[in-house]
Amino acid sequence: MRQYELMMIVDPSLSTEDRDVLVSEIETELSNVGAKIVETNHPGERELAYKIRGSLQGYYLLYTLEKESGDFLEAVKTFNIKPSIWRFMFVRTDA
Repeated sequence: MRQYELMMIVDPSLSTEDRDVLVSEIETELSNVGAKIVETNHPGERELAYKIRGSLQGYYLLYTLEKESGDFLEAVKTFNIKPSIWRFMFVRTDA
């Protein structure tokens, strides 16, 4: 199994309920592409280095994942169409 990290910045103005729904959708999509969530860390709201959509704040999510192959294409497609997800990046950590 290969190990990956997924870091996301989501809209900090989401209500707690909306954020919980978004996190659930993210985790479901990761499972759908065959990734196993090993660790979840939500550092919360942090200051950004530059404005994203007019905001200097962002809500951070960090996941440690395991997956056989590095194909996250379907998850990327899904994440790209969600307006509440501002930025995300997959990084392979076991190389």
